[in-house]
Amino acid sequence: MSIYILRNYSRRAATGPAGARAPDVLEPKRGGPEHFQYFEPVISKVTDYIYVGNLNAAYNGRTLCRNNIDSIIDMSSVPGEQASSLSLIPLDIGDMPDTPGQHPALKQGCFEDINECINASTEKRKRVLVHCRDGFSLAPTCIIQYLMVKQNMRLIAAYELLRAKYPVNIKECHQNVLVSLERALWPGGEVDPECFKQALSRKVAWT
Repeated sequence: MSIYILRNYSRRAATGPAGARAPDVLEPKRGGPEHFQYFEPVISKVTDYIYVGNLNAAYNGRTLCRNNIDSIIDMSSVPGEQASSLSLIPLDIGDMPDTPGQHPALKQGCFEDINECINASTEKRKRVLVHCRDGFSLAPTCIIQYLMVKQNMRLIAAYELLRAKYPVNIKECHQNVLVSLERALWPGGEVDPECFKQALSRKVAWT
């Protein structure tokens, strides 16, 4: 999977010549997934400069402008034709597993590029959107690990912070990665994997 950083998304990027508005949704390539049709844009503010959302939020110009998003970290692996005013910077982080039992293939070092890009935005007080296809597992996982690594938060505290602001449904393979990260960051602490995973599996009504 590759991450694409879309630099400097602004209201100017969402307008055409003489201030004419561009379409609210940036069209994907023909033949791409039809998933664009079925989900409304979902986006939420996690911290002052970090946002999480789904694929349609990242492709919706009005949503991006309303939230003043400056950069996008795309975890969806969906090819699409972006506006010509946006520059793409590909960062290879290897495969992100989608099925249980494949979590050893995802190294914690895979997150280093993500964290570097988030830091580059937040240090300049720029707003960054991290998104995946449905927005419920991979993107939240990336933000949770960022809070753990860069803001010294424990796993459950980071998870609860995100869950209070955004609907999450962390897949088991991503739960395993987060539990492993908790062990690595807090080697002296007691980590019960099943207890952590049970906490990460809790669902809450969110609107």
